[in-house]
Amino acid sequence: MKSEAIYSHFKLLKQQRKDFYSHSYESVEDPWKSLAPGKWSMGQTLYHLVLMVQVFRIFSKIYIPVMRPFACLFRNKAYKKTIRDIYGDYQQDNQKVMSAPFLIVPPNNLEEKYSIREIRKLLESETEQLMQELNEVEQSLAGHIRYPDPVADYPNLIQCIHLLAIHEQHHFELAKKYLNFCYR
Repeated sequence: MKSEAIYSHFKLLKQQRKDFYSHSYESVEDPWKSLAPGKWSMGQTLYHLVLMVQVFRIFSKIYIPVMRPFACLFRNKAYKKTIRDIYGDYQQDNQKVMSAPFLIVPPNNLEEKYSIREIRKLLESETEQLMQELNEVEQSLAGHIRYPDPVADYPNLIQCIHLLAIHEQHHFELAKKYLNFCYR
């Protein structure tokens, strides 16, 4: 991968998943049962993560080639490689979790279409596809391809991959919290 920073964020993402899979969701008796009143099930949460990566990947497939010429104009300027936890900040400021946009809300009746194992495979597949699509993007360009996300303060491509890792960890922490509450 041409961008060490992007590669580093993908490594973090994969390590977080490995840790979560080995400790948390295995203990869930029914992965399709809501983890807490008004909350998603483990299966829905994992599918939400699939949708997040998928929507970002599809958007980026179109967006990066369009923005590349503009990024070239700034390639010698400084850029950030990390981003703050906007999900944690929102939760702390508003005393509730951020609502998901409709594009990444898991559909109903997922259990009729997929097993948890299949959803995990989908998540890994979407992530691998995204990694392949970003493989040749130079870090100096990735740092200047800015995404139209005002909530995250218009992050660059590198920050977006970090934000994917932060987003997943946010959901993993919520799931652990709900699981500890349920299985006391």
